Amino acid sequence: MPRLLPWLVASALLSACSSTVNTVDVDAGRLVAGKPIGSLNCAYRLVELNDARPSGDRAGGLGANMMLLSDPKQLIRNEFTKAGMLAPEAAEGRAVTINVKQVYLSQNLTTKIPVVVYEVRVQGQEPFIVRGQPASMNWNGTENEAYGALAKAFHVANSQVVSDLNDRCGNG
Repeated sequence: MPRLLPWLVASALLSACSSTVNTVDVDAGRLVAGKPIGSLNCAYRLVELNDARPSGDRAGGLGANMMLLSDPKQLIRNEFTKAGMLAPEAAEGRAVTINVKQVYLSQNLTTKIPVVVYEVRVQGQEPFIVRGQPASMNWNGTENEAYGALAKAFHVANSQVVSDLNDRCGNG
């Protein structure tokens, strides 16, 4: 039996390596949580939205699902427009620049951790970081579960941006 053990371990490792990975080109439209992110209480203009993710389109994974998100900018822009963010050419409102720093989904045996990180710059103020990281139970590691987790992370981050901008309404 002792001589058989290394072969059993090697066989188990090789079979784990040969499992199929499902590459998912993320449909950004499925990342909208359905709940509004709130409304802006004063005028802001989204003058710049940059995708500055060091990992490019890779957005982590869940179970056997490797998520690829090529461009989250339209999703983000749409959500802030719904919240009352003005177009860049608007005559009123302070200029806002958002840099998307991270979008990924990680997991361990029991928890999935979606992460969305923005750096937000408001005209005349120091930049601030917003992080949506709503960890939850990892049930089955399905594609739909991965979409739901990423949608929730975007919702948390976008809601926090609106809240933080509203807190800055009186600051000049």
